[in-house]
Amino acid sequence: MHADRVEPIFLAVLAGDSSEVAAIVARVPGAIAQRMQQDALVTELPHMLYGGDTPLHLAAAALRYDVARALLASGAPVDAVNRRGATVLHYACDSRPSSATWDPTAQRRIIELLVSRGAAVDRPDRGGVTALHRAVRGRSPAAVAALLSAGADPRAATKKAGSTALHLAVAPTGASGTAKTAGNQIEIVRMLLAAGATMTDVDRNGTAVIDRVHSQTLRKALAAGQL
Repeated sequence: MHADRVEPIFLAVLAGDSSEVAAIVARVPGAIAQRMQQDALVTELPHMLYGGDTPLHLAAAALRYDVARALLASGAPVDAVNRRGATVLHYACDSRPSSATWDPTAQRRIIELLVSRGAAVDRPDRGGVTALHRAVRGRSPAAVAALLSAGADPRAATKKAGSTALHLAVAPTGASGTAKTAGNQIEIVRMLLAAGATMTDVDRNGTAVIDRVHSQTLRKALAAGQL
């Protein structure tokens, strides 16, 4: 992220410097509500920031718990959305096993923090994707568990395809940073089934979850009654 393209508060957030964040908030009215004016790749994470993202979006994506808490204490809007309709909670679910910020404990803590401050758990982005969909696609059992504990709907469907979280859980993710996560995948499938999702749930094309299962590992687990 180039320093000449963003407000100083974003750089302080990325650095995890909660003291500097507090200092900026104190001397710059409205700093917590500043937004990205253009899209930018944060190579340090890596994670894209989009127009409309706030400092709290970045804190969530980077799993900066202390910074996020400081921003919220200063009045940062917990349900702010960017141009794509993504909330701060969406971003908290993006860290993946192979990413530089991967820390399941930190991820769960920041999700719980955001929910405790009023983040809408099932609020979808413009594509109908919820935070749970993102957590599943990122193959993060910690994030999935935190969201389900907070009451996330395991049967919420995306807008275009009508995919539930379980549809995404059983299918190849295709997302970067999720290689060699078969164990995570099985754990997530078990959690979603326990939360009320079913293998017979269908998407908008009438495709049931069971029909998307192609992984031999999942097939064996199903055959053995382990799911």
